[in-house]
Formats: sequence, structure tokens, C-alpha cells
Amino acid sequence: MINKYKFICLTYFLFIFNNIYSYELIRDPIFENYFSDISNQLKLEKIDVFLIKNKTSNAFVIEDNIYFTTGLLEVINDEDTLKAIYLHEYGHIIKNHFQSKKIKIQQSKNKANFFDLFSVGLAVLTGNANIGVGSSISLNSNLINEISKHSINFEIEADNFMINQIKKNKINTSELKSFLRKVDDPNNNYFRTHPRSEDRINNLKKFKYKKSKNSEKFEWIKSKYSKNSKYKNFNIFFKNLEKGIFNEEEKLNKINRELIRYEAFKKGFIVNDWNNEFQNLLTINGNSFLKIEYINYLLDNNLDDEYYIIEEFKFDRDLINEYFYYFIYGKYYNKIGSINLANFYFCNFYKAVNLENKADFFCKKYDIKDIPTLDKSYALFK
Repeated sequence: MINKYKFICLTYFLFIFNNIYSYELIRDPIFENYFSDISNQLKLEKIDVFLIKNKTSNAFVIEDNIYFTTGLLEVINDEDTLKAIYLHEYGHIIKNHFQSKKIKIQQSKNKANFFDLFSVGLAVLTGNANIGVGSSISLNSNLINEISKHSINFEIEADNFMINQIKKNKINTSELKSFLRKVDDPNNNYFRTHPRSEDRINNLKKFKYKKSKNSEKFEWIKSKYSKNSKYKNFNIFFKNLEKGIFNEEEKLNKINRELIRYEAFKKGFIVNDWNNEFQNLLTINGNSFLKIEYINYLLDNNLDDEYYIIEEFKFDRDLINEYFYYFIYGKYYNKIGSINLANFYFCNFYKAVNLENKADFFCKKYDIKDIPTLDKSYALFK
């Protein structure tokens, strides 16, 4: 019974003894919004999905978030395969597996070391027109061994959820089966710490659903991170961007003009009438980090006639939960001369990132009595 369901163990714990690996978190609003659309398509609750820059093919869960590596996007050619992997990871979240593992480890001999070994440290990268986030996610093999003791039932439950969704949504599994056949390749680390049983493939053979056509958005993301999409013009576009080439009148299949110009903007090209284009993009993509980028764009370009939008965004709950929420509003209030509020927001930002010296500097420069109640409530929400 166990072998029947323990295939496709898509987890993070792929490390060699005594080694620690670091991964860079990429905040890509197009990628993140794509998975919001996938959730809607599959009639699932929205779960945040993030991208990690790493050549290893992997997907994993931390807290209530799903992470995919760029290496996984390079090897997957069928959108159905990505959906299946997403569903497996989604199963881990709705079954609360990460929290269960954390509790078990805290109860084990490694209790004192848990938060040191399994840590997500965020670094702030600023200094240009776009705010970026770097994230270091590290795990060592001692913790892997502890977590592995409690993993098998979780993998079964996640697989069961995925299987039910495959049947419900008639998801094609042909590439998934081919991918699993490659796990014995010494260069494929995807399942290094899990059983490599032919049963995984056998249990997928009963699914013979017709392969769906990849969406343009999938091919767009695939091309962006692999330059190997089935759409050759997408590949050429991203290769040209890397070379410093951009055609303002570029038209690519059914990709929105705003998406095309956003990619050029991110590469540092001057895009004509970009403020209106950016606003148009926000109407089709409500990603909270994209809003952070837009606020930063308004501030850096002194577009003060649009600052009312910054005030409107301030009440956005998803934006409040963004890592850079306090920083960007500190920057905003500093820009408009509300120094008391600016210091308040910078104080809370640097406290959040554990930079005590900077936090102390700003925290001493405002009187809490002068901070509006609503602004103070944001600190409680965080």
C-alpha cells in the first residue's frame, strides 16, 4: 500500500551530508500571478508561489508557501506536468505538513538547533529603479535526517491529493512519467533522498488523458528562465533583451503588450509612456510585489500627481504583508516631508529585518503619540 502512493516525492531535502546550499529568491510578479490563475482554473484557494534561482530541479514547501526552482522550469516542457507538481505541493500545505514536521523536530534532540538549521534570511537589495529581494534559504543534512523520519505519511497524503486532482481535472501525466524514468541519472538530484520505485510510474499509467495545449503564459515564463520555449519568438525576445536589444513595437502571439514592455523595463530599457503602461499592467495583474515596484517607480520618477495611488494602496492587505511594505512607505513619507511617519515606517522595517542599529536610529526619531492609530495598527498586523 505504501509503495502504491509514495511516488513523486517533491520535497526540498536534497542535500549532501555536511553541505549547506543557498538559494536566491526571485520576486517575479508575472510568475506569481500565473499560479494565482492556475488556482482559479483548478478551483483551489490561492496559495503564494515563489521562484528560486537554482539549477537543481526542485519544488518544496516552507510554511504556507510553495517554491519552485528555475532548474525545474528548464526541464519541464508540458504545462500539465507543472500543474501536477503544484498539486502535490498544494497537498502538503492543506494537510499542514510543514508545521507538523516542525513540531516533531522541536520535540526531538535537535529542538535547540531547529531555527538555526532551517532558516530563511532575507537581504534587502536596493539602489536602482526596481526594488529586489534576495533570500537565503539554508538547510543542512542533520535536519534532513530528522525530517525524513516523519515524511512518508505526509508524502502519501500529498500524493493522494494530487491523484484526485489529476482525475478531477483530467491532467495529462505523460511527461511526468518520462521525468520519473530519469531519476536514476546520477546528474538528476530531484529524488535523491526518496525511494526510486517503478511503482510511481506504474500508478501513473492508468491516467491517459489527452495532453493539453500549453498556455502562452506558461511558454512565456518557460522562455524567460530557460530560453527554450516551444515559441521560438519568445526565446528570441528574451535573448535579445540579454543583448540589450528591444523593439518598442514588439508583438508576440497573445502576450499582452504590457507584459512585453514590463520585461524590457526590468532590464533597464527606457519605455515610452511607461507610467500608463504600468497602470494598465496592474489592471490585469494585481500582484502585491508589482504594486511595490509601481510605488517605487512613482517615487523615483517624482510623479507626485500620482501619489494618491500610493495612499490608496496603503489599505491593501496583501501589500501590508509584503516584506517591503514598511520600507516603501517610509520612502514615500520621507519624499513628501512627513518625517515623523517616515521614521515610524523605517523603524518598523529595520526591526523586521533585525538590523538593530538602524532600527534604534529611526525608532528614536518619532513620537508614537503623533502616529495615527491606523498606521500603528499595521505594526500589529505584521
